[in-house]
Amino acid sequence: MSQEESGKNYFQTNMEILGFASRKWKLLLGVGVAAAILSAVFSGPKFIPPKFTSRAVVYPTNLGIYGSETELEQLQQYLESNVIRDTIINKFNLYDEYGVDTTQPSSKNFVNKLYAEHVTFTETRFESVEITATSISPQKAKQIVEEVLHQLNLNIRAIQKEKYKEILLINRELVNNKKAQVDSLEGLIREYATKYGLVDYIGQSIEVTEGYFKFLLSGKKGDDYNKATEIYENLQKYGRKFHNMHAQLNEFNDEYIRRMHAYEASVKDYNKIQTYTNVLVSPEVPDKKSYPIRWLIVLSAVVASVLFTFTALLIFGYHKR
Repeated sequence: MSQEESGKNYFQTNMEILGFASRKWKLLLGVGVAAAILSAVFSGPKFIPPKFTSRAVVYPTNLGIYGSETELEQLQQYLESNVIRDTIINKFNLYDEYGVDTTQPSSKNFVNKLYAEHVTFTETRFESVEITATSISPQKAKQIVEEVLHQLNLNIRAIQKEKYKEILLINRELVNNKKAQVDSLEGLIREYATKYGLVDYIGQSIEVTEGYFKFLLSGKKGDDYNKATEIYENLQKYGRKFHNMHAQLNEFNDEYIRRMHAYEASVKDYNKIQTYTNVLVSPEVPDKKSYPIRWLIVLSAVVASVLFTFTALLIFGYHKR
């Protein structure tokens, strides 16, 4: 068969199909109208409860840096936390709304899947996250989004608080250790001062040495001489160590102050209360349903029914011939 003949046959076949459709137009129209009426009725609120969607758009903030993850990625991970999910499911009784039988062994898995379909977190091209919640109640849809944001802040704060608590305990231990060293050294210095009469090594050395040699030159003896001799000998034996202990105490005190500052900063971090999102679009009560889209259901039903009827007629007519 030549290409020209093939084209003629194809054209003739198409014309026959169109002619067949034109002869059956009343039937096809009736099927389409019936499908439109039935789909409009069965997609109504009596058969398919309407659902409403509320949304919020947020930017992450105050999350810090963890490895190679961005703040946006961290926020997404927090939003998908099972703590937030379980809180929302229980607080809004989503088992009942989704029609999940809690006595079934797989009810938990089933309600989690339905939750993922009705509560979504989507990253936008503007480095923000869109949070949506769909419910049969427009008020509940808004409340779910609000509760997600509230639980998000609580969850992040609890995790960060636990981290800050670890740092706080470490800094407290460092402060206590250094304080113990300071107290021990101060006690030793007091002991040397009381036992050996040492106060200030450098100043005392000059004064005692001068007085001691005056006694030697004058040849005077007595209690003052004996006292000067004792202090002079104590300075020779213990003075340098006493001086070094004072220098070490100054270093310990400086380190103690630095550790106290770090501890106070960790206490501040532990006690601070802050939010972790900047809300760009606040959730609102939706006034228009998002599901079902009745015109799309009606259109799909009409097209499908007409095509099915037309195909069935063609097949029936072909076999009849």
